[in-house]
Amino acid sequence: MPEETRTGPIGEDLIPRDSFSSTDYGQWREAISQLYVPTRDDAARRPFRVEMNSFMLGIGTLGRCISVEQPFSRSRAQIGRDGIDNYMVQIFRKGRCHARALGGDITLDAGDICIFDNTEPLDTVNEDFDLMALAIPRSRLAPLLHDPDGQHYRRVRGDIPLARLFRSHVMDVYRMAPTMKAEDGPQVFSALVHFLAAVINGGRDLTGDQKTLLRKSLMQEVRQHIDNNLDSDKLTVEDISARFGMSRSRLYAHFEPHGGVAAFVRQRRLAAAYQKLTDPLAPQPKINIVATSVGFQSESAFIKAFRRQYGMTPGEASRQPLVGAALSSNAAASKYIWSDWYTRL
Repeated sequence: MPEETRTGPIGEDLIPRDSFSSTDYGQWREAISQLYVPTRDDAARRPFRVEMNSFMLGIGTLGRCISVEQPFSRSRAQIGRDGIDNYMVQIFRKGRCHARALGGDITLDAGDICIFDNTEPLDTVNEDFDLMALAIPRSRLAPLLHDPDGQHYRRVRGDIPLARLFRSHVMDVYRMAPTMKAEDGPQVFSALVHFLAAVINGGRDLTGDQKTLLRKSLMQEVRQHIDNNLDSDKLTVEDISARFGMSRSRLYAHFEPHGGVAAFVRQRRLAAAYQKLTDPLAPQPKINIVATSVGFQSESAFIKAFRRQYGMTPGEASRQPLVGAALSSNAAASKYIWSDWYTRL
């Protein structure tokens, strides 16, 4: 019989904690597929085992996961469906991660600090592993980084002194977490995030710069402005530059990893359309209405762009089985509390 154990919060004055242990691969797949879809094909030939122990530190999560070799994926369709916008930072204590990227495969070694941007597709294979994982809202980490949109598959070598210090600090926080008071969680996690930003930015003491960035950075406001005005025709480079008082070259440079400003706006429009089309609680929408609501003036242009992005027509998307929505519903019912944490930041 499969084994599963779960442990909820230990006490009302302590930080929330949830643990999961199972030998049932199907159960693990159901739980984690809200974020990453495991695609292991040898489950019948090799014994499966997973252990997960997670803590909610107010504004983010810290957890440890131990399991056997398996692939993970996160597709454009899933990104469009769930709208998750956070970073997953992993430190492999044992095992390695092999990531497939457009520019060539990347190997992330044990001890390295690995950053995954959950607004980007993921295609990885983990060897038998023991890893630490931090899920961080973009709004908390991005303003502290010099290149917030260029971090996907980022590797910070584990032998760099500051990386070793950060790794040790993460383990210290994890060991202290079971006795940590809930009121201290947000402050402890905030310190972790600032420490991580210094590591990612190259090890400089950025405390003063980080405070300035938090006060003055416009890029998060630009992204929010785009998301709030997807139906508007005022999302051109000229309009955005004028609204936020920045040069076109700075705006171009920021959105270059996304293929430019227009490509980013189109991606966000299509993601919003995908969510509207696959919302299980809404009546089946009309394609032309959805197209107009996300800023497309032509239904045919919308259908063409949607098919190019997701490999299906809007009509096919609205009729497909809502696996992701069903999983999310299960999590909302607290079937897997830790999984819900990782996806709702």
